[in-house]
Amino acid sequence: MNILVTPALRPLPTAAARPLVRVVIVGHVDHGKSTLIGRLLHETGGLPDGKLDTLKAVSARRGMAFEWSFLLDALQTERDQGITIDTSQIRLRTPARDVVLIDAPGHAEFLRNMITGAAQADAALLMVDATEGVRDQTRRHGYLLHLLGVRQVAVVINKMDRVDFDEGRFREIKAEIGSHLAGLGLTPTSIIPISARNGDGVARHTPSIGWHEGPTVLEALDAFTPARKPSELALRPLQQE
Repeated sequence: MNILVTPALRPLPTAAARPLVRVVIVGHVDHGKSTLIGRLLHETGGLPDGKLDTLKAVSARRGMAFEWSFLLDALQTERDQGITIDTSQIRLRTPARDVVLIDAPGHAEFLRNMITGAAQADAALLMVDATEGVRDQTRRHGYLLHLLGVRQVAVVINKMDRVDFDEGRFREIKAEIGSHLAGLGLTPTSIIPISARNGDGVARHTPSIGWHEGPTVLEALDAFTPARKPSELALRPLQQE
């Protein structure tokens, strides 16, 4: 399912084409994948005019607190159940890239959908909840990224606001997930503390994570290397039988 292709993503009238990178977002259920994507769309100006206000009004009518994940819950069943079932592709524009974000479901029973999404990706964001830490599904998704040949992986440790932006907690999770990925032969391009709900670490550094010297999520997306075009790959001679 492709959603939210906004006017900002129309081709620019310039000779130089912007690089395109496909990034799958994976992780255990409820670790904040959809919330992060909704926040990224807001921070990059990728929302249609009035979309945010409309969803806030709908949430108020339903007596629900607004969640950034509602921006992606295009299926009514997903909104009612509070989970992501389908794999969605969302386009956004960073300072240096055109990005296709592939939102893969986190539930174990939808693992096949996650594999389908990851198989299309040049890079990945692996989400971890700061309150729950590394879960079995987190490890499983890391293994599948390795198995599918996704070598560019940035780890995003979300919900830091729920642990009072504790640097010690961040470093504990960083060491655990870094060790797990290293065992698979993967070296994270970055490990980033964020609060997707509040915006800390998503598009800007904030005082709450002033101890973090690494990139924001947007900067990590800009650092991913796009897949090379087929026309740029070396020709292979046919093998003689």
